[in-house]
Amino acid sequence: MRRRYFFALLGVAAAWPLGLRAQQAKARRIGTVETASASDPMIRRGWQVFVDDLRERGWEEGRNVVFERRHAGSDPARYPDLAAELVALNVDVIVVPNTQAAAAARSKTTTIPIIVVGVADPVGSGLVASLARPGGNITGLANQIEIVSAKNFELLEACKPGSNRVGIMFSPNNTPSANTAKTMQEDLGPHLGLTVVPIGVTKPEDLADAFAMIIREQLEALLVLPVPVVFGNRSKIVDFTLQQRLPLLSPEQLCPGRLSYVLRF
Repeated sequence: MRRRYFFALLGVAAAWPLGLRAQQAKARRIGTVETASASDPMIRRGWQVFVDDLRERGWEEGRNVVFERRHAGSDPARYPDLAAELVALNVDVIVVPNTQAAAAARSKTTTIPIIVVGVADPVGSGLVASLARPGGNITGLANQIEIVSAKNFELLEACKPGSNRVGIMFSPNNTPSANTAKTMQEDLGPHLGLTVVPIGVTKPEDLADAFAMIIREQLEALLVLPVPVVFGNRSKIVDFTLQQRLPLLSPEQLCPGRLSYVLRF
């Protein structure tokens, strides 16, 4: 079970604005912009947790709430168009899973409340003014992956002692992801005596070049940051690393062990 992901969804349900509680007669419309597809096992289980918790709080589909779900598949470039669809429907709230989806939704509306399931560094990304006083129309949950990056290398050393050349797969279009990769390449890696090779992917088509680079650079392990394009293509990434007998580490979504802390803001 993806406990952090599920707990985050429960937190989103708890964050539902007080003014929209279930005792009101009017049916409310919840829009969601999601990664992958509705048939994805992880998305399906997470969605069920979300729906069940809302039901316990008095919100039930077909009675007082309507869901408008949109899925980006494996390409985060679709987020802006999907967010625009929800804004055109004038939904009461938009729930998004990550930084890129939150930025896309905010670019389309400054009035509809946006609730995020989990973003890295929402302040540094410019999504909110501060955790204590976010301002604007965004609230929700923030993970703190960027402050525990060194632990990823410690786990790698435990899994495969002596690894010196490590690849880090990230998305240049995702600000927290790019900042974390830069810090790991320029600061944390050298401090630990590691050569960190950045591998940028922005769309599914970039994976072929990324895999070729991993082989060409003779990398001894791969660290994958949890960005939408990675989540949507995680099966391909896992299959590749298995074929190459390459240790794979990820704070979320790919490996059973995770390093992730959550804050509510």
